[in-house]
Amino acid sequence: MDQQQIKLGIREYVSIAILMVGAKATEDTPTILYKIVQNASWMIPILAAGISIIPLLLLLKTLSLYPDKDLFSVIRKVFGKYIGFLICLVIFLISSCGISFDSRSYSNIIRTFYYPTTPTLVIYALLLSICAYGAKKGIQHIGSVAYLIVFYAVISLYIAFLLSTKTSTIRAMFPILGSGPVEIVKGSFIGLSLFTDFFLFTTFIPFISSGKDFRKGTWISFLFITFSLGVMILAYICMFDTSLGTIGYPFHTLIRYISLGTYLPNVEIIFFVIWLMSAFIRFTAFLYINGMMFGFLFKIKDFEYLIPSLATLYLLIGSFPESAIEVSQLKMFTSSAAGFVYTSMSVLLWLAAMLRGEFKHAKNRNSM
Repeated sequence: MDQQQIKLGIREYVSIAILMVGAKATEDTPTILYKIVQNASWMIPILAAGISIIPLLLLLKTLSLYPDKDLFSVIRKVFGKYIGFLICLVIFLISSCGISFDSRSYSNIIRTFYYPTTPTLVIYALLLSICAYGAKKGIQHIGSVAYLIVFYAVISLYIAFLLSTKTSTIRAMFPILGSGPVEIVKGSFIGLSLFTDFFLFTTFIPFISSGKDFRKGTWISFLFITFSLGVMILAYICMFDTSLGTIGYPFHTLIRYISLGTYLPNVEIIFFVIWLMSAFIRFTAFLYINGMMFGFLFKIKDFEYLIPSLATLYLLIGSFPESAIEVSQLKMFTSSAAGFVYTSMSVLLWLAAMLRGEFKHAKNRNSM
C-alpha cells in the first residue's frame, strides 16, 4: 500500500472512528437490538464491548510486533502467501457486502424521511458518488474533514437526546433485564458486530503518526463509543418504550418530535444536515479502506484510481434488494458474519504469531 508523506494524528484518527462507529446509533441497529432483548438493549453495547476487549487487545499486541505494518501485511506474513491471500480476500468480501447494504440503508433513510418523491437509486448514486470523490482525495483529507465536523456531530446528537427527555419516561427501561439474562448473553455476542470497524481500522496503521498514537486513539474512541451507544439506545427506550421494536429508524423519528419553542418547531433539518455530513465521512472512509484492501490483494499501488469503480460495484450490489426489510436482513446477516470472522481472526492471528515464536523473537530483539 502506498504511504503518503503526511500522516494522520491522533485527533483525526479518533474523529474518523467516532463518526464511523457512533453512526450505528442513528440507523436501524437500536431497533434490531431491541427486538432481541427489549428493555435491556442499552446494555448490549457495554457487554459486547467487554467481550470485544480481549480480541482487540490480542490484535493490537500482535500488530505491535510489526511496526508500521498494516493488517493485511501482517496476515500474509504470519499465515503465508497463499493462506494469507485467502483470509484477506474473505475480509475484503465481507467488508464490501457491509458497505453495499449499509449505504443502501442510508439511502432508504434519506428517501423515507426527507425526499420521498426522489427515486432511491438517484439518492444512492449521489451518496456513493460524493463519497467516492472524497475517498479518492486520500485519507489525510478524510481525517481533516472528520476532525472539523466531529464536534458538531457529537454535540448535536446529545442536544437531540436532551430535548427528547421532555416526552420521555425513565419507567420505560423496566423490567431492566428485558427478555432475560440468557437473551442478554446471546445479544451481547450478536452485538460484537458493533465494534468490527476497529478491526478494519488497523489498515490505517501505516498512515498514523506512530503506533502509540494508534493504540491510544483506538482505546479513546472505543470507550467513548461504548458509552455513547449505551446512552443513545437508553434514550430511545425511554422515549418510544415498546414501540421501539416497530420503528425502523428511531433517530430520525426522534428528531421529528423535538422543537426549540414555538418559533422553531421543526428543527429536524438541522440535525439531518449534520447527520448527512457524518454519513459522507463514514462511507468515504469505508471506500478508502476497501480500496486499500483491494490494492493490497492485487498489488495495485495507486489504488485510489479504483475507488470510483468499487463504488459503482457496491451501488449495483446494494440495489439488488427490493425492499427496506430485505436490506435490513442482509445487513444484519453481514454484520453478524463480520463480527464472528473478525473476532475469530484476531485470536487466530495472535495464536499463529505465538506458535511461530514471533513474540519470543521480538523480546530477544528488544533485549539486545
